[in-house]
Amino acid sequence: MTKRLEAIKAVRDMGDDELHGHIRTQRSKLFELRFQMATGQVENHRQTREIRREIARAMTIDREHERGIVRVSEPPAIAAAAPAAPPRVRRRRAVAAVEPAEVAEAEKDVSLSEVEPGGEPGAGSSEDEMVDEDE
Repeated sequence: MTKRLEAIKAVRDMGDDELHGHIRTQRSKLFELRFQMATGQVENHRQTREIRREIARAMTIDREHERGIVRVSEPPAIAAAAPAAPPRVRRRRAVAAVEPAEVAEAEKDVSLSEVEPGGEPGAGSSEDEMVDEDE
């Protein structure tokens, strides 16, 4: 049995009064550990995480007792050959459907003679305007 399962079993086997006392002692440990961290006396910083998780575990079991939820101490064994997850499918972005008539109208609006290289349609002067300026 793993360390985590042993801790869960130990907390589940406690009575209500023991459980409340356990939560109280864990909270005082956390309080002391925070002071030690502030003064730089802590060597293992993961202790805070472990204590917080222990408090959460005990509080969860306390709520289960309050609500009358009965849990088994050990979870059922997991089957060795679990089904594999389906492969991820890459989805393409949706492309807006454009009607052929709309494309034809857009092409009529912009003719190649109006577009200068590197410019926008209608920008700059056309050849007709250049001829008028020369005369």
